[in-house]
Amino acid sequence: MMGISSGSQSPDDESGDVSAPQLDPTANQIMNLVARIMIRCGYDSEALQEAFDQALTAHAASVLPLPPSAVRELPEAPHVITLWTSLEGYRDEKNNPLPLPLRGRGRSIQQLARLVSPNLDVEELLRYLLQTETVRKVGRRYVLARRWIMLRGVAGSAHSRTMRGLVGALRTYDHNLLAPSDAESWFEFTVDNPNFPVSKLGELDQRARRLGLGKFRELDLFMRHCETHRDPLESTVWVGFQIHEFLHNFSAVLAPVPTEASPPQTGPPDKHKP
Repeated sequence: MMGISSGSQSPDDESGDVSAPQLDPTANQIMNLVARIMIRCGYDSEALQEAFDQALTAHAASVLPLPPSAVRELPEAPHVITLWTSLEGYRDEKNNPLPLPLRGRGRSIQQLARLVSPNLDVEELLRYLLQTETVRKVGRRYVLARRWIMLRGVAGSAHSRTMRGLVGALRTYDHNLLAPSDAESWFEFTVDNPNFPVSKLGELDQRARRLGLGKFRELDLFMRHCETHRDPLESTVWVGFQIHEFLHNFSAVLAPVPTEASPPQTGPPDKHKP
């Protein structure tokens, strides 16, 4: 998503934990982080094991394999969009991103991909951007259709992004549980309301999107500025932010809307008048 794709955590495993052979590194991180956080919060390991076994039994039958056409997520792709919308020479006089050819020594999607990672396959990147409808082809060039990558409904990509989002959130919770002071914690704040009217949820969502995406854009540009002006000898990390909405009692959203009650009947209708 403008460098935003609803989560920008590094896919690499830095925890050093032993991976279960049947799990990929991201899934293994999630398992390790959940177990560590729950135990640190005082839960008994045997009780956790029993509860997890029950959860697996309850949900295993509902899991369906991804279709063969599923597209894997490219975590580097959002940063390509950031460069496309921010680099000098890639924008017109109105500050709009220019149409680009796929390849070329000058301005091209290939050159942007190389700036992000020399190992990023430009053909795979293009397929990803087309399938997520981030770009569209006009003549022999590609036009940026939107400044973020939308993964809703894209099989494979949405699943792996969700996994990375879980890792990012869990890493923050895990770190902050042991942070000795606020100054050493990672950014983590919550605002909630226990009595919010269901009828206003749509309006709240639209407001959150407008405000949140605006602030994400500012953070994205600031991170890009720091990246551009960094000391080339300084080490770097993969850092990101994610915002999500949550509902504690989701069943209230699905409950029927109460209607005006009919006046109570005082007795059975008189069907047999003399």
